[in-house]
Amino acid sequence: MEVSRDEAQESLSQIEEMATRTRRLVACGGGDVLFMMWGVIWVLGFLGNQFVPRISGPVWLGLVGAGVLVTWIVAKRAAPVRSPVDGRVGWFWLLLYAYVYLWFAFLFPFIKVQGHAESAVFWKHCGAIAATVPMFAYVVTGLWLDHFMIWVGLAVTALTVAGLYLLTPHFYFWMAAVGGGTLIGTGLVIRNRWR
Repeated sequence: MEVSRDEAQESLSQIEEMATRTRRLVACGGGDVLFMMWGVIWVLGFLGNQFVPRISGPVWLGLVGAGVLVTWIVAKRAAPVRSPVDGRVGWFWLLLYAYVYLWFAFLFPFIKVQGHAESAVFWKHCGAIAATVPMFAYVVTGLWLDHFMIWVGLAVTALTVAGLYLLTPHFYFWMAAVGGGTLIGTGLVIRNRWR
């Protein structure tokens, strides 16, 4: 089957139109707000690690709990038409974190025996794991939904690794600025360019 130049151009135009509509749905569906909200959560959480490390666990728990609740509410309100993928994405995130906590539970007894649990560097590595897990989810979600998510996930992962190994003493500041900042910036890009 041979396709004429005009037919190929029309197909490409239809693909571009669909991509534009998808971007607008993401922006109007609260994607911009969610990125910015999670960016603020990262800024506050990592600054909590820096300034109040003794209570940073409960600080993160409260921030993430509120973020999950707001994300769920926005997702429920945003999609007037349900996709078969909607529920699967939510389950993916839930199962991913269930496995992450299981892996930490497996490792923690060995860490305590070795005496690493009191080490500041150990906790920075835990922070890097906690930051890269959702970025892995962004990359995987991007494979299903929108390649834009892949680039955000890869960028924040690269910045996390760079900060952990090159700026270890300032890792929490770095993550507040570039990790949280990237998420906030992504939300602003979605809001300004996709609407």
